[in-house]
Amino acid sequence: MKTKLSLLLAILVLLPGCDWFKNATEVTIPTSLTLDIPVVVAVKRAVTADTKIAVYEFSASGDLALANNEDVEPYLEKIRKINLNSLIVTVTGLDAQQTINTISLSVAGVGTICTQTGITAANNSFTPVIDGALLTAAESKFKTDRKITVTVTGSTNMATSFMVNLDFDADIVAGALD
Repeated sequence: MKTKLSLLLAILVLLPGCDWFKNATEVTIPTSLTLDIPVVVAVKRAVTADTKIAVYEFSASGDLALANNEDVEPYLEKIRKINLNSLIVTVTGLDAQQTINTISLSVAGVGTICTQTGITAANNSFTPVIDGALLTAAESKFKTDRKITVTVTGSTNMATSFMVNLDFDADIVAGALD
């Protein structure tokens, strides 16, 4: 009887500890999740009524997949949480006469996460401020789907082509023993 009581007490003490043990085996993987989206702007879409300036519109998409990140790939089935800490957007390939009037980034299933104006060859990198609710939604979608589709849309002052590089600083939390 005394042995059974001791065993029962041991089980009661250890059961809550299982969550503690499970959480203690979490691994946080700091990584950079990068995506390059090539953009070709070839067709004039409109002329503004007030200034008679040509506006060239563009739209291009790309998939940012966790499986493509060598730091994260071994833990794909063990991911518990994704924290997107910051985003740096860099546009390359513009010459001195080319300007991106406006550029917006949207995540499929989440919405537009940021918009920036006045991008030139000299002013080609920015860190957008992203609404916390949209960032949380993007993190959740990323965790569920293991990828997100990012679309860049906007307008330029002339026909051109350029590359939009997205660099997310992220922490991926995974269960090492899951």
